[in-house]
Amino acid sequence: MKKLIPSLILIFTFHAAFPCLIVVVTDGQRVLVGNHEDWFARDARARFEPATDTTYGMVVFDFESEGYAQGGMNTEGLFFDGTATPFVPLDLSGKKDCNCYIWTEVLQHCSNVEEAIEFIRPYRLPDLEQVHLLFADRTGQSVIVGAYDGELTFTYRKRAYQILTNFNVTDPEYGGEEACPRYGKALEILQVDSSATVEHVRNILSLTHQEELSVYSNIYDLTAGEVYIYSLADFNRSVKFNLAEELSKGTHSYSVPGLFP
Repeated sequence: MKKLIPSLILIFTFHAAFPCLIVVVTDGQRVLVGNHEDWFARDARARFEPATDTTYGMVVFDFESEGYAQGGMNTEGLFFDGTATPFVPLDLSGKKDCNCYIWTEVLQHCSNVEEAIEFIRPYRLPDLEQVHLLFADRTGQSVIVGAYDGELTFTYRKRAYQILTNFNVTDPEYGGEEACPRYGKALEILQVDSSATVEHVRNILSLTHQEELSVYSNIYDLTAGEVYIYSLADFNRSVKFNLAEELSKGTHSYSVPGLFP
C-alpha cells in the first residue's frame, strides 16, 4: 500500500463505507459550507499550513493516524470535501498520474472553483469512481464533481444552496440507492429557509448528523475565512478559528477531541 500514489489511496481515505453530508448556502453576500465527517476513528485534527512563495495557506481536517485531508479551506476562500458514492468506472485513458495528494494540491494552487476544475482535468482520478467531491469558493460558486457513464460530471449550484450526500447526483437511483433521508431533511429545510447564517447551517447539521458515526462537523465561512468545529453529536458547543490568525502562528495542528475537554 505504501507504494501507491496518494491519489490512488484516496478511495480508501475518504471512508467510502460511511455517509457524510455537505451543504453550501449563500445569500449573494455570505457563503457558508456545512459538513459532517462520519467515521469510526476518533483522532481527528485541524491542521494549519501557512502560504509559501508558490502556495496558498490552508486549514485541512484529517485523522492523525492516516494523515490525508478529508476537507479544508484555503486563504482564497476555496473549499473542498467529499462523500462516498456508488462505484462508477471511469475512462482514465489519456490522463496523467498525479504523484501527489491532489486535493491538498488544489487548495495550495487554486483560488476558485474554475481554477480547481482546470487543475484536476488532466489527471487520472480513480478516487472519483466512488467519491463525489464538492468545491465551493467565496464568490458563491460551487460544483459537485462526480462520474457517470465513464466520464467526469460537473453539477453546478443552481439555487441559493447545494447539497451532497451519498448518491450519484447524475442518476440518484444508480447502484440501487434508496432515497437518502439526510438529503431529504436538508432539502426540506432549505426549501423553506435558505438563510446564510451560522445558526441556520448549524441547525441543519444537528438534524442530519449520524449519532454513532459523526466524528466532527464544520461550518466554513468562506467569505470571512473562518471555520467552526463541532465534536461528535454536540451542536451546543463550538470552537471557531480565524484562518489568517491561525496561519500567523506557523504550521501547527489541534486535536479535535482536545478542543472539547
